[in-house]
Amino acid sequence: MNKIKYLLMAAVALLAVACEESNADYRDVVYITGTQQKNTIRKGFEGNDCVELSLTCTAKVTEEIKGTFEAAPELLTAYNEANNADYVLPPTNAYSIEDAQVAIRPGHFVSTVAKLMIADPTQFEEGKNYCLPVRVKSDGNLLEACSTAYIVFVPIITTEVADINGKAFLVPGFRNNEDLGHFAQLTMECKVYVNEFQSRNPYISTLMGCEENFLLRFGDVSCDKDQLQLAGGKTGAPSWDQPDKGTAHPTTFPTHFPTKKWCHFACVYDGKEINMYLDGEPMGDPVKATGEISLVWSYDYGTSYGDNNGPFAIGYSAGGRHLNGYVSEFRVWRVARTPAQLLNNICYVDPKTEGLVAYWRFCGTDQQEDGSILDQTGHGYNAVARSSAPAWIPNHKCPY
Repeated sequence: MNKIKYLLMAAVALLAVACEESNADYRDVVYITGTQQKNTIRKGFEGNDCVELSLTCTAKVTEEIKGTFEAAPELLTAYNEANNADYVLPPTNAYSIEDAQVAIRPGHFVSTVAKLMIADPTQFEEGKNYCLPVRVKSDGNLLEACSTAYIVFVPIITTEVADINGKAFLVPGFRNNEDLGHFAQLTMECKVYVNEFQSRNPYISTLMGCEENFLLRFGDVSCDKDQLQLAGGKTGAPSWDQPDKGTAHPTTFPTHFPTKKWCHFACVYDGKEINMYLDGEPMGDPVKATGEISLVWSYDYGTSYGDNNGPFAIGYSAGGRHLNGYVSEFRVWRVARTPAQLLNNICYVDPKTEGLVAYWRFCGTDQQEDGSILDQTGHGYNAVARSSAPAWIPNHKCPY
C-alpha cells in the first residue's frame, strides 16, 4: 500500500513541475492585422497607391498600446527559401512608410493606420516579383508569429486579350521535334475566360495540348461540360515519337467552373506526379506518374499535314472542339513551376526565364503579318491560325 502511495505522490509532483515549466501565457495578444492565417499580403496597384497597416488586439484594451512599423529587407532571403519563391526587394526610393507609429486607444482593439506608400510605380520592372517584409515593434504582448507581414506588390497590367471563339491555333514547330519529346518535367499554363461551354456531344472545349496524348480541356461524355480534364496524360512511352504508347493518366478534376470569369490553370509534372493548379492553388489530388512526356504527336483529324499526326494546338482538338472564350498567357515549360511562381506570373513572365519553351501572350501586339501568334521566347514556335486571326478585346486588367 505504501508503495502505491509513494508512486501517486511522485506522479503529482511531476505534474506540478510540468505545469510550472510550461509557463502558459493566456494574456491577450496584439498582431499585424490580417496575418492570423497567412502573413503574406498581396497588393495590386496602378500608379501611386498604398497598403494600410495596423495592429489588432484580441480584446479591447484598457491602456494605450503603441507599435511602430519598419521595413525589414533582411528577412526576404529566408522567406524565399521557405516558400520556394524568387521575390526581389523593391528599390528603396520606390516606397516609404508614413505614420509609422500607431496606437490602439483604450476601449478599442484596432490601432490607427500606418501607410506603406508606393511612391514611384515606375521603379517596378515588368517580369520581376517584388516583396517587402515589414515588421512591427510594440510595447504590447506581441504575438511573434504575426509580427511580420510580407507585402507582395502586384502591378496591374492593362492589355488586350484574344477572342478565339470557333478559331484554332496549331504549333507546327512542335510536330515530330525530338527536342520536345523528352520532358522529364513539364508545366503547361494558360489564362482563360469561358463565354459558353459546348452544348453538343461530346461537350468538349479545348484549352491546349495534344489530342489523345497530353491535353487540357473542359468537358467530355464522361463528365460535365464545365469540368476540367487532363485527357491522355501519357508518360513513359518507349520512344519519344510514339507517346501514344505511354502510360495514360486521364484525370477529371472535381471543380465545376462558371462562365464569364477569368481563371489561370497550370498542369505541373515534376517527374513523380501530376498536379493541377487554379490561380496558384492546388485543385484535386496529385496523380502518380513516372517517365518522360512527349509533345511531338497528336492524333488529330482535319490538319493539313496529310495524316493523323497533328501538332500541339490551342483551342482545338480532334478536328474541332473549339473553345468559346477569351485567352491570354499560354506557356509551355520543361521545368515544374512552383505554386508561388504560378501565382506571381499570371499576367506576364520574362520570355528569357530558364526552362520556358514556348510563350504565346495573345496580347494583340504579338500577332504577325500572317495572322500567327508570336512565340515570345524566340524559339520560333509561333501559333498558326488554322482559319483566321482572333478578335482582340481591349483594356483587360490583369490580375482579373
